[in-house]
Amino acid sequence: MLDDSQLQEMEHAAAAMARSAGVILAGYFDQPLSVDYKSANARNPVTDADHAADEHLRTEIARRFPEHGVVTEESESESDDARDVTWVVDPLDGTTNFLHGLPVFACMVAALEQGRPVASAIYTPRIGTAEGRITRARKGGGACDDDVPLTLESHDPPRRMAAVPGYFLRMFSQHRRLRRRLGDLRTTGSVGYELVMTARGVFDYAVFNGPLVWDLAAGTLIVREAGGSALLRDPRSRRWGEFTAFASDGSRAPRPSELRRWRGAMAFGRPPVVEAITSGIAPHAFRVRNLQRRVGGMFGR
Repeated sequence: MLDDSQLQEMEHAAAAMARSAGVILAGYFDQPLSVDYKSANARNPVTDADHAADEHLRTEIARRFPEHGVVTEESESESDDARDVTWVVDPLDGTTNFLHGLPVFACMVAALEQGRPVASAIYTPRIGTAEGRITRARKGGGACDDDVPLTLESHDPPRRMAAVPGYFLRMFSQHRRLRRRLGDLRTTGSVGYELVMTARGVFDYAVFNGPLVWDLAAGTLIVREAGGSALLRDPRSRRWGEFTAFASDGSRAPRPSELRRWRGAMAFGRPPVVEAITSGIAPHAFRVRNLQRRVGGMFGR
């Protein structure tokens, strides 16, 4: 198990790497970009900015921590061997915003020990400076926004503000008693940005359904170390419970392929707000759509 001196080293490394990758992104922002799409119908864009930041982060992790594994959104892992520590990277979260010149995006770096986030940093843009803002945390060491400690006040405000997916109202069922207490709902287009705002107390809660491990790994630790809750919904019991690890078995280190397959519904934010919200919402099952995907996967092999 990593000790605090090792975690502190990794936290500062994550912050430095996220900062330098963010500076690379800032150099591409509002400039002509080469764009490819990973999905049909011009969905899931990837740009040369994504690739440049991704290459920089993979190079830096390999140089600083050659014994650790790496999983990134934009590159396949060189090996599927399980490592006790694996870095999970999203070089540019919010690519569509970035493409359209909207300065709401993030670069996320997180270290997982046996699937559990233990050190992380998120770069978000700050108007007027390429260095941006770095929000960071380590397990047991608290969270900071640059060098300012983050501490979420544990109260339920009279009027909530939340970060939710654009499809929230049709993707999640809401108990009748909760509908008027959902608050002011916002969708920014960047999970990382929303989790930073949640850790800072701007959003009282944030809800996601089906994001990937690199979307949540860094922000999960930051929100929890700021004093917030991170709840995961168990699809079998249909209950919300405290998140433990991005792995089916928290007693061992997951393989990169296991991390890439991870999906989940999660809720973050001020503890009493998250408790109240999760008591009255549930993601729809969409059984027909899921069956179609499974059948399509079988015939596509």
